[in-house]
Amino acid sequence: MVKNGQVIIVDEFTGRLMPGRRWSGGLHQAVEAKERVAVQPESVTLASITFQNLFRMYEKLAGMTGTAVTSAEEFDKVYGLKVAVIPTNKPLIRKPSPDKVYRSESGKFKALVKEIEERHNLKQPVLVGTRSVEKNEYLGKLLSREGIPHQILNAKNHQEEGQIIAQAGKLGAVTIATNMAGRGVDIVLGGNPSNPTELEKVKKLGGLHVIGTERHEARRTDNQLRGRSGRQGDPGSSQFFLSLEDDLMRIFGGERINKLATTLKVPEDEPIEAGLVSRAIEEAQSRIEGNNFDLRKHVLEYDDVMNKHREAIYRKRREILDKSQKGNLSSLILEIVKKAGYSKEDYDKKEKEVGVENMRQIEKLISLRVLDMSWMNHLDNMEHMRDSVRLRAYGQRDPLVEYKREGHKMFKNLLSDIELTIANTIFKAKIAPASAVSQQTRRHESASGKNKVGRNDPCPCGSGRKWKRCGMINASEHKN
Repeated sequence: MVKNGQVIIVDEFTGRLMPGRRWSGGLHQAVEAKERVAVQPESVTLASITFQNLFRMYEKLAGMTGTAVTSAEEFDKVYGLKVAVIPTNKPLIRKPSPDKVYRSESGKFKALVKEIEERHNLKQPVLVGTRSVEKNEYLGKLLSREGIPHQILNAKNHQEEGQIIAQAGKLGAVTIATNMAGRGVDIVLGGNPSNPTELEKVKKLGGLHVIGTERHEARRTDNQLRGRSGRQGDPGSSQFFLSLEDDLMRIFGGERINKLATTLKVPEDEPIEAGLVSRAIEEAQSRIEGNNFDLRKHVLEYDDVMNKHREAIYRKRREILDKSQKGNLSSLILEIVKKAGYSKEDYDKKEKEVGVENMRQIEKLISLRVLDMSWMNHLDNMEHMRDSVRLRAYGQRDPLVEYKREGHKMFKNLLSDIELTIANTIFKAKIAPASAVSQQTRRHESASGKNKVGRNDPCPCGSGRKWKRCGMINASEHKN
């Protein structure tokens, strides 16, 4: 969606905005141009890690969710975690109704509006879940046309989310929401705060009725939507309205069923009653879940290669910081200088030229800067290489094996390039006279007490340390 002159991505599964995230490969710029907003430059990747490898860094890993069972295989294979089912606090009395499947999307929406109208006339609260903001607003227009009062919840008006959800269980309430409403929210029957009279009326009507307008790629998302009703022993019901033109059905077997429906001459606004259809829906979801798991597993296999590179680079970065803090970074730099073909005499000459204190700062800043810039370039190079090795499958070669082999070569070259660049840059570094004068002035003013320096302020000597860690300890040196 476009907000304040920016293209903001909406998460397909949560329905929430993701500010700060941008598509790569020029896609975000293309959308910005299409929406006629300022085209921002391509973002630069400073670091990357998959969620899986991030979570694997924790010594202990556990979690709770009401929809883990359908992903039990993935939890086991990726994290080595077992899924245990804990019984509900109170018996579940929600009544699930079988799916209603229609030939066309227009027929589905006609039947959907009719169903909502009937339940609204009875004053039963209804929550309708849609997959996208577009379908969310389309259904809202259809209900407005029929004069059915309703509330719309999507990423465009997420500020009112709490207020809208709080009243979704009120007598006669109709709420149309994206997946935002399906994420661990308790909808209080009778409104919030609950009115005892309204509560009893809503319970007699069957509690909150949840309607899904489309199946999601993951059964977990469907189960999250269903789980908005029938919580903590409350009555409730749920039903999905589907069409053979839905993305899931169209891509995975909908055409075959559509031919069957055409042969049977089923009207578009009448549901197709056939076991074949229900089985096809379940098979489609199962296949998509399997495909998505394979994709995530594939991404993880590639990231495992990058993870070794990542660990080595960050280990090197920590070493530079630790040695700098302990004051013995120069020994590491001297080793790098010798590998690059500069002698110790050249190093001593450079240190004398810029000054010992400045040399320590130069060594630290240049080492970190070169390391960070080289790592950023390596991330880009590995990404491009990953795209290119896929084509090697046509030559009967395993892209993952090729990626590992090529990646190992590139990383070895990276490490040698980093050391050479650090050595070259240090010997090219110069201290500007103006900076030196400015630094001397700051020292003099600090020592004479003209500018009072706070305990947590940076030390005026330019060491980068706080005054309490540097100036207060070495007061005599600073005065001199």
